[in-house]
Amino acid sequence: MTINKEKDIKILVVVGSGRKGSYNQIIANYLEERYQEECIFREADLKSLPVYLEDIENDDIASVKKLREDVKWADGVVILTPEHNFTMSVLIKNFIDWCSRVELVLANKPVMITGATMGYFGTVMAQSHVRQAMLSPGVKAVVVPGTEVYLPTIQNRVAEGKLLDENAETLNKAFVNFVEYIGSENRYCFNC
Repeated sequence: MTINKEKDIKILVVVGSGRKGSYNQIIANYLEERYQEECIFREADLKSLPVYLEDIENDDIASVKKLREDVKWADGVVILTPEHNFTMSVLIKNFIDWCSRVELVLANKPVMITGATMGYFGTVMAQSHVRQAMLSPGVKAVVVPGTEVYLPTIQNRVAEGKLLDENAETLNKAFVNFVEYIGSENRYCFNC
């Protein structure tokens, strides 16, 4: 599956797991390797962000400034979330909070949400919560239809630290849909 490339599409990858050997990081690596000819990728550094507090939201914090610059740079954002206690990870929640205060850098930004888990539900609950947050008045991101991908029992889809191509068909279709949406002229926009 290939992408019609008329211009370099810039994708910010946001991985909501900071652990070594993260399955969501493996998925991010897969997308970055598979589509490196069609897209320019950058990965958000969520681990360096301080926990969001209103008391420090106007402070000049280098990691927050860099995050906001990365979101502004991107044509689209791919969020990969694990599921912790039936919801998104704290890293994803903190990302959303920093992107929705002071500067609304996710406003009108195309977003794809996916995630992997070792269980049978493939981050259904976490993705639902991220999707809900993306549509909130402080965020106003555009969650692109047709890009929903749940990756259950991910441990059976990976070998030697890599997602196997034969287990990535749905992911590939969704990512191509996402990039094609970004490149189209008929995009949805809040308050345009």
